[in-house]
Amino acid sequence: MTNKLYKHYASSYAAVTNNRDFKSQLELILQTYQPDNPCQSFIELFAGQSLHSIEAFKKGNIDVWAADSSQEMKELAISQGFLKPDQYIVGYLPESILNNTGNVKFDCIACLYSAFSAIPLQKVFELLFHLKPLLTDKGKIFIELHDVFYTMEYIANPVVQYQKVQNSEGEQVSYAWPSGKIKWDHYSHTAEVPITFNIQSAGSTETVEFISTDHIYSAEEIIFIANLLDYESKLLSTDPVWAANFPGGIVLELSLKSAVQNP
Repeated sequence: MTNKLYKHYASSYAAVTNNRDFKSQLELILQTYQPDNPCQSFIELFAGQSLHSIEAFKKGNIDVWAADSSQEMKELAISQGFLKPDQYIVGYLPESILNNTGNVKFDCIACLYSAFSAIPLQKVFELLFHLKPLLTDKGKIFIELHDVFYTMEYIANPVVQYQKVQNSEGEQVSYAWPSGKIKWDHYSHTAEVPITFNIQSAGSTETVEFISTDHIYSAEEIIFIANLLDYESKLLSTDPVWAANFPGGIVLELSLKSAVQNP
């Protein structure tokens, strides 16, 4: 995500995207590990304000990392409770984590909140390829995708409706997401979504308009890539509990086939 809102208006972007139960989502992920062999190392990719990571810190026994392209998001995450600034890596994936985590391997790599929609298919392949050596023997990758059914309804019939939130700087933010007609590319399955934010501070209002380009992937596409890279795939959101905690999303769990075959 490189749009100007994300980079230069991080607190306003965060105020709009914190509308989920991050604690419950993390709990579900941690429960997939055996009680006698729990998750001990966690990294959140495309972390933004890193609210899943902050919940992991609260556990007290997990080595927590995060990675994102925005220095502004890192600063916001630190102000909200990310306890180890040196372990929040700023840079583009996968190069940033390959160059900065040293010999650390992870029990859990989280790519949530439809983070893959920010990157084209080739980058998805490259990222999953480079994540393999970063996994421990019990390591898992958790990926949240858009539910294509709901997404196509959203694209075909966009509803422009302004909503109001307050950001961490105390500014009033009125936003429309989308703020107009969505442009859909039938060949690449990308949606160009117009978004408008009106940010009110010190008696004035600043309007920020931008286009969010979202790549829409099916679970089958990601599972196909995962299989090429010798991952085992599991579809988690068929479970009603997972579906309820990740509304509008499809959740996959990837693990190394060799680890599954030889526990």
